[in-house]
Amino acid sequence: MDLEIIDNKAILLKLRDPNKVTTVIPKSKDIGNNQVLVNWGLDEMQVLKNLQIKNIPSPIVSKYDWPGMHKPFEHQKTTASFLTLHRRAFCLNEQGTGKTGSVIWAADYLMTIGKVKRVLVICPLSIMDSAWRADLFKFAMHRTVDIAYGTKEKRTRIINSDTEFIIINYDGVEIVKDVIAENKFDLIVIDEANAYKNTQTTRWKTLNKILTTDTWLWMMTGTPAAQSPVDAYGLAKLVNPKNVPKFYTTFKDMVMYKITIQMGSKT
Repeated sequence: MDLEIIDNKAILLKLRDPNKVTTVIPKSKDIGNNQVLVNWGLDEMQVLKNLQIKNIPSPIVSKYDWPGMHKPFEHQKTTASFLTLHRRAFCLNEQGTGKTGSVIWAADYLMTIGKVKRVLVICPLSIMDSAWRADLFKFAMHRTVDIAYGTKEKRTRIINSDTEFIIINYDGVEIVKDVIAENKFDLIVIDEANAYKNTQTTRWKTLNKILTTDTWLWMMTGTPAAQSPVDAYGLAKLVNPKNVPKFYTTFKDMVMYKITIQMGSKT
């Protein structure tokens, strides 16, 4: 498959079967020679991605001005591009690669084009201010941000405001879960997401109830399975519930292989 960007407005694809694109994307045209011209918009690119066409570029790569105090590295642009094409996704970049900036830019782009209005950032208490609020000022200083911390009344007031980015700690979500659900945040970002590896915890169940089929969910962690492959079960069940086994033991059998059986000793 060949792909070319035309005048920063459309992409030209060469496919074996152009009909699989033209029949599902209104803003596309079969121009012959197995070539299809497709409007370079986010909706169209998401459809192409869902059709499993590889190397689809998000419009963010050239239709976004990357605001803030720092210029993005290429890997940050790649990360932001990936996130904008996936409603639910993992950001597994290693520590020190600037994944917070990538996420902020991706979220800001979606807000700029009207796909997202409000973002809820769930993270450890220790980095709510020092990392997230500070980085939002660096990368998206034109956006409003507040930290929902303190009494239930204070958290409720902040969440009910028109602030664009709300930052809250893990356990704080349980305190105001109903308020969060009522506000219907378009995008939820989970930092250090391995805090949600266990589906039996109140923390996991609360988040799962808040999510809707339309919610964007990006989970950030450099260690998705730090201690065992099964650590990924809770995370995967939030991001891709339809393709993850219903039961933990089934998932365990898929990712781990038992090589010994401990036998009881006889006397």
